[in-house]
Amino acid sequence: VLLGNILSEKGIGGFYKGIQAYTVLCLKPAIQYTVYEQVKKIVLATRRVNRAAAAGGGRSSAIVVEDESLGAAEAFLLGMVARVVATMLTYPYLRAKVMLQSTYGNAKVKPTIPQMISEQFSEGGVWGLYQGIGPELTRGVFSAALMMMVKERIGVMVRALIDGREEQQKQLINNRGR
Repeated sequence: VLLGNILSEKGIGGFYKGIQAYTVLCLKPAIQYTVYEQVKKIVLATRRVNRAAAAGGGRSSAIVVEDESLGAAEAFLLGMVARVVATMLTYPYLRAKVMLQSTYGNAKVKPTIPQMISEQFSEGGVWGLYQGIGPELTRGVFSAALMMMVKERIGVMVRALIDGREEQQKQLINNRGR
């Protein structure tokens, strides 16, 4: 019944109304994760260079596993930074979408989201684009930081388990030959 109503009232395009907003909002976690991973690579590469210079090249496998992950505090802080960057990049679009829905509701003629962003900018400058961002940052930053911290710790445990199993498999293969 609902599908028939949408098809008869809006046509086939009615099924895809809002897909543009959905697509843009899907970018937020992608941006967050990309920023996190790229900065993590830089941090870990710097750490490896510094340790290699200090150690003179000799390394154990435990150091290699630690070099491939961030500490809990590092992951937490980097998760916070990544979420702030992602939010700052997507918030004007999100705010325009909410303003459009709350101001125009079901009106027949209403501006597009880019037009709303332009209107917000012309009325308030950059501040107009980011008005109300505080609660959005507060809501998401700590959960994102915690998630990245837990992700790093789980990654260390999984790598240790995999490395341990690889060592056990090598030992079994070596023992079979004897």
